[in-house]
Amino acid sequence: MTSESVNLDRLLAAPATSTLAWVRDVSGDGAGWLLGELALPAVIVPHGIKSGEVDELFRRDGAPHCVVVKSLAGPVLVDRAWFEAAITGPLGYGRLLFARRPVLEMVTRETLVLTYDVPVEEAAAGVISRRGAGTRGDAVVVTWPDGGLGVVPVSTIFERLAQQYAYQSWHDPLTKLPNRRYLMEQIRLLEQTRRSGDEAWHAVLFYLDLDRFKDVNDQYGHGAGDQVLAEFAQRIKSASRVDDVVVRLGGDEFAILCAGPLTVTQSEAFAARIVLEAAAPFVVEVHDRSGDITEQVVTIGASVGVAHANGARTVLVTSLDILVKQADIAMYRAKARGRGRAEHYEPAMRTGLDSAETVQARRRMERGLRAAIEDGGLAVHYQPVVELPSGRVRGFEALARWHDRALGEVSPDQFIQLAEETGLILDLGAWVLQTACAQAAASVMDHQSTIAVNVSPVQIAQPGFIDVVLGALADSGLPAYQLCLEVTETAAVENLAETASRLRELRKLGIQIALDDFGTGHSSLTMLRELPLTIVKIDRSFVSNLVQSVQDAALVRLVIETAHALGLRVCAEGVEDADQAQTLAAMGCDTAQGWYFGKPGPASGRRPAN
Repeated sequence: MTSESVNLDRLLAAPATSTLAWVRDVSGDGAGWLLGELALPAVIVPHGIKSGEVDELFRRDGAPHCVVVKSLAGPVLVDRAWFEAAITGPLGYGRLLFARRPVLEMVTRETLVLTYDVPVEEAAAGVISRRGAGTRGDAVVVTWPDGGLGVVPVSTIFERLAQQYAYQSWHDPLTKLPNRRYLMEQIRLLEQTRRSGDEAWHAVLFYLDLDRFKDVNDQYGHGAGDQVLAEFAQRIKSASRVDDVVVRLGGDEFAILCAGPLTVTQSEAFAARIVLEAAAPFVVEVHDRSGDITEQVVTIGASVGVAHANGARTVLVTSLDILVKQADIAMYRAKARGRGRAEHYEPAMRTGLDSAETVQARRRMERGLRAAIEDGGLAVHYQPVVELPSGRVRGFEALARWHDRALGEVSPDQFIQLAEETGLILDLGAWVLQTACAQAAASVMDHQSTIAVNVSPVQIAQPGFIDVVLGALADSGLPAYQLCLEVTETAAVENLAETASRLRELRKLGIQIALDDFGTGHSSLTMLRELPLTIVKIDRSFVSNLVQSVQDAALVRLVIETAHALGLRVCAEGVEDADQAQTLAAMGCDTAQGWYFGKPGPASGRRPAN
């Protein structure tokens, strides 16, 4: 070596300076690795180093797989395997020929240099691109903001990329929670344990669906919705035990699988905590049109279904994937009973469970209805309500209609019942109310006409029901006295005192209240006395046989006279011919509706007449 030779002892003894401080903390979750997280500090050699000096460096220290020459044009990678093949030469005389030659004169391969913050998948793409162009390299040089250099073997990049893709296939990218596929794999493993004869296995599944999450997306945008999902994921993760499997199933649905034993009391307490976690306010950052960021407080809720399984012979679960179906059914029962609550699966809920085809068809219809509500796939048609005996139009009843591209025309009897069972009736009912009020206010209705909207028991039971009604009136500008809310006997009798209290508040504002389908339920005079009614609607089943049946005629007359004695008006439903209309008019019935007077139609074709 000449006097200008590199001091290899000093070079090898120099401590490797770490620049990892520039990389974010490694979470270990396998998602979104950066190249700098894989880098090791490079062994850096000076610009003029000779090939013989590099050869001696590699001989004296077997650890470095490469060195990096800090040239004027940028870092140049010298890989050990390539260098040893190059300096040996085909005849073994390379060391004699190249020893005093600068190593940079031997290097013909371009070095792939990337910054520390390049994603691993982008680095892999760069390596593949270079290989496609005929340029190979066994490592990548990484640069740091402070001028430091690192190296990452290509094999490490592809190994980590494979881990990242594997992680992504099992996890949700937004919340970083495992996904549905991961949950089903865990259930499969539990199945193996059960089949092996181990009687000690237990499983409790909590199926979670967020309530009113759509409102967050509609009001503040999907960015705010994503923040809520990510925060809720962290809440339920923190509330769960270390060994519990917390997953995001998709959309606003989550699940928690507890493989350890939980008593019914313990599972009830845990489900109650989940409901509380969802009900606690969320603070989200919202970008307004000018680009400014403001913080908004949003509130949602969660409906939770719980299903148990264990190793006892009396267990109802014959396959653990049925556990998911049972928890799902229990969750929908929670939604049907008003949301923001938990329900445990019971055998009585098994209706339709054994028919996979029936369950799948129901879920397809439920998903279609949810999409129709969110995307404007529904319509409101209006059926005229006429005065007897004049036939003058006195108002319209708003009726939801759904035409699905796959299912065709879906009967209201089908999708209304489905909406009530799944809790979608809250969104559906609010949409119909808002639409009907808006279209009524925009029409040419005279001041004596009314628009009638049906409300379900689930809607009335909600604490915010009155606010929903008042909001629809305020947004549309429709006077309160021109709105009539129709409630069924079922809605009233489930909780007569609470229903009466809420309806009285609305009646004080001038909103009219009608008791719909009277005669099909309890037909109790108590309801006529306790509820703040203005109208009683006689069910069509009595009207259809009015002319032929003396008994039905007597019942209809009794209802009309009783209602009038209490100061209420009477409307007959389902009038289909002139004989029925004339008989009702002779009995003193105030108003009527049915196909004889007009079928339901869209707003554009149904303008009330003066």
